[in-house]
Amino acid sequence: MKNLQYKKVTTTTLKVGGILDADRMVIDVDGVEKDIKTLLSDFADQCIELNVKVKDELKLLEPSDSEE
Repeated sequence: MKNLQYKKVTTTTLKVGGILDADRMVIDVDGVEKDIKTLLSDFADQCIELNVKVKDELKLLEPSDSEE
């Protein structure tokens, strides 16, 4: 027997990109410090999922035709 689910799901998302200062619990976003406690205050007493992603970027030379 199949199970029937009927529900409404609302998702609130916060996405911040910047440099983390874990000692001071702030994120530098283009020279402006954002307090993590303040950013997360809207989610207080809620069940949350926290994802952290770190990107390393390396600029490469553009490929060119070679006569080998």
